[in-house]
Amino acid sequence: MTDHAIRSESREIQTLYRPQVEQLGMELHYQSGGLEGQVDGDICRGRFQANLAGPYCLVIWHDITFLREMSFSEYAMTDYACLTLDESPVSNPVPYGVQPFTMQKGNMVSLIQQAGSVTNRIPAGSRSRTRSICILPGYFMELENQWPGQVGGLFDAFGRPWPSNIAQSALTALSTFAPGRPGQTEFLIKAHIDLLMAMLAQASSALVQSHEPSHDRDLVQQVKAHIQSHMDGDLSIDRIAQSLYVGRTRLCLAFRRQTGTSLARYIREQRMDRARRLLSFTKEDVAWIGRQVGYVRPSSFSAAFTRETGVAPIAWREGSNCIE
Repeated sequence: MTDHAIRSESREIQTLYRPQVEQLGMELHYQSGGLEGQVDGDICRGRFQANLAGPYCLVIWHDITFLREMSFSEYAMTDYACLTLDESPVSNPVPYGVQPFTMQKGNMVSLIQQAGSVTNRIPAGSRSRTRSICILPGYFMELENQWPGQVGGLFDAFGRPWPSNIAQSALTALSTFAPGRPGQTEFLIKAHIDLLMAMLAQASSALVQSHEPSHDRDLVQQVKAHIQSHMDGDLSIDRIAQSLYVGRTRLCLAFRRQTGTSLARYIREQRMDRARRLLSFTKEDVAWIGRQVGYVRPSSFSAAFTRETGVAPIAWREGSNCIE
């Protein structure tokens, strides 16, 4: 991790660790290939290290003893995949809050951390010692865009058990991450993660392909629900793909296989269908109706509506007998 990388890290990456270390009263410094910090205060004592591994991955190690009870909050801007090896004393409470998690091997778990805030009450005397790999959705999107159809189901795989050999490889990789260990460069850490994800992708793709029709159906249902609930917002295909953690190519192919039409055409049809209903059954002005179906400029809405129906919005309303 370079000084430039630290300064330019995304807000999504920052929220994975900065709010937490601030609650502990800890200052971080760049050394040994990552950010390290120590604290010895009234609230807690211990050590922390974070290593960036590309723009979407972060490896975190910490060993913190809480000297008094406290409410500890975590926040994430987006859902992300997480693999954690818990080396805390067995008497500690489960450190994953209310998030569902999957036991993989030993004390290692995987989970899909939901966006938002989670607050846990930590008793005095508790010791938390964990190693975690946090992977943002952008990592999986980048893989899918680079290798269409070859990494299907990788993000979702963090919510189910892994084959034993992959879980063992993950446990071995996590065990190598520790403060001060030589050779923990950003390149080598990223290589460990990429190799692990390649093994997991191979197993996940085989599972997805064996259940491809049902996976496609589920994906298309999610797409349709997303479109209906975001009709007045950004319904670009890239944005939908990002929201559903799937590659653009995979999304478009699945939608066409299931519906026989393109996703772009379906979005246009759904917008114009809602616009026709609003024109027929409400007295709202055309500009307002345009905004309800995702058009900020009335002229853009009128042009799109006219192309789709052959008549202007005002003419459509005048020809409708549904408004008293």
